[in-house]
Amino acid sequence: MSTSLTNNRVNLPITPHIPLGFTTPAQLRTIADAAEKYNGVLKIVGNSITILNINKADGEKILTELGVKPESFIAKSVRPISTCPGKPHCPRALQDSTTLGLLLDRKLFGQDVPAKIRIGISGCPNCCAEVFVKDIGLFGTAFGYTVIIGGNTGRRAQIGQIAADKVPAENILPLIEKILEYYREQGQDKERIGQFAARIGWDSFIAAVIPEAYRK
Repeated sequence: MSTSLTNNRVNLPITPHIPLGFTTPAQLRTIADAAEKYNGVLKIVGNSITILNINKADGEKILTELGVKPESFIAKSVRPISTCPGKPHCPRALQDSTTLGLLLDRKLFGQDVPAKIRIGISGCPNCCAEVFVKDIGLFGTAFGYTVIIGGNTGRRAQIGQIAADKVPAENILPLIEKILEYYREQGQDKERIGQFAARIGWDSFIAAVIPEAYRK
């Protein structure tokens, strides 16, 4: 259950987790039926659909009926993975951002970290998934993925820094797992990963988590 649902008397958002935003007509009908049944209001938010005006008890019923995990707006965790349309849907895609995104979402979504982590993947350098303002961003080239660290769109908005280049798709999950492990061990509570890297020094951060063969 989403941690934002804390009071039976308060109406707060319910967001069913829809990996990468890929859904089906049947799932959309089910979500619409649940919103109608419990007098909710539907809003498209990022890669998902949020049901507004729902109390805690009804929110728990909705998630059970839909058979999905919830997404949280406040949890210190790895948030849902964002991707561009990617292969085979976009002719510009140089890497299969969809397959990689689904893998990362399955393995990493919901993991605890010192502060929220947003991960975005674009299949080409056009960066339609806004990867330079994600905590961890990736964009595809003909030679693999370029990895960007430390972006965010929060109160202290900043552009991330390119930390690695030409990383094969099969090495992305181990690389991100290593980054997250180091961040958990050394990061401070509520410290975004870009703030963490700046505090300890970018050179030290990259030396600790990026294999030499991929460093920029």
